[in-house]
Amino acid sequence: MAVVKDLKKRATTRDSNPRPGSGSIVRQALLFLCIYLFLGVGIYAFYRDHFSGVETHPVVDALYFCIVTMCTIGYGDIAPLTPESKAFACVFVLVGFGFIDILLSGVVNFVLDLQENMILTTARLSGESGGSGAVNYIVDVEKGRMRIRLKVGLALGVVVLCIGMGSLVLCFVEGLDWLDSVYLAVMSVTTVGFGDKAFKTLPGRLFAAVWLLFSTLVVARAFLYLAEARIDKRHRRISKLALQRDVTVEDLLAANLNNNGFISKSEYVVYKLKEMEKISEKDILQICDQFSKLDQNNSGKITLLHLLGNHLE
Repeated sequence: MAVVKDLKKRATTRDSNPRPGSGSIVRQALLFLCIYLFLGVGIYAFYRDHFSGVETHPVVDALYFCIVTMCTIGYGDIAPLTPESKAFACVFVLVGFGFIDILLSGVVNFVLDLQENMILTTARLSGESGGSGAVNYIVDVEKGRMRIRLKVGLALGVVVLCIGMGSLVLCFVEGLDWLDSVYLAVMSVTTVGFGDKAFKTLPGRLFAAVWLLFSTLVVARAFLYLAEARIDKRHRRISKLALQRDVTVEDLLAANLNNNGFISKSEYVVYKLKEMEKISEKDILQICDQFSKLDQNNSGKITLLHLLGNHLE
């Protein structure tokens, strides 16, 4: 019995700490970002004569160039001239592209998941204290997640906020008119960067170094949420059709895996999950293989003795 209690204790521990390495993702990303930018700024500052463009301050220009390159915007206002600087730019872009995609996207996911957990916790507390129906519109408490429409709404709201902030700075700091300010802000956050306009002042480039790094990631995440919303809507429609449809003779023949003339509850559940596209035939085969490994006696069932024997080994 002590072994069984120990097993239960370990299972509870795993459930209460589903993401033990989440905090380290942020630290790793910040560390690698600092190293990446430090190397880029150092190389650019040392080879300033190998780059063309309007100069403001060596360190600010170097940081601005590194961020614009890493975010794959490519304004063209600062560009390499010599073979050495072009080789550096090639390596810097490739490394930065992978860095943005893997590490910093992980940070954005971590922050958004943290925000979602806070909203879910607040919603549960509000529900326990008799909260209004607005909470149910925002959060699906039964499934333990934010509703996808809220995710999309928040993401699009942040995108508009990023574009608005960039437009204000471009208008009042860079001296562009309102149309050009919005135009450059949109071209920047979507990483298009035609190159006809760019940041040219010292304060503007300082702002761009932070703003571009954050806003490009947020915009990318917003479009992913839009794609997720479409997929989620399709899955809900398929699930609704599968659950409302009557069982036919063809369904009985397809779900009767044992060919015994009737459908058991487990066979019906597996068939409906496949119809709802929750699992595939490959998933079922993998689960059956895992069951066969646990059922070493080929008895068709897993007993407590099997589990205790595997645990003691």
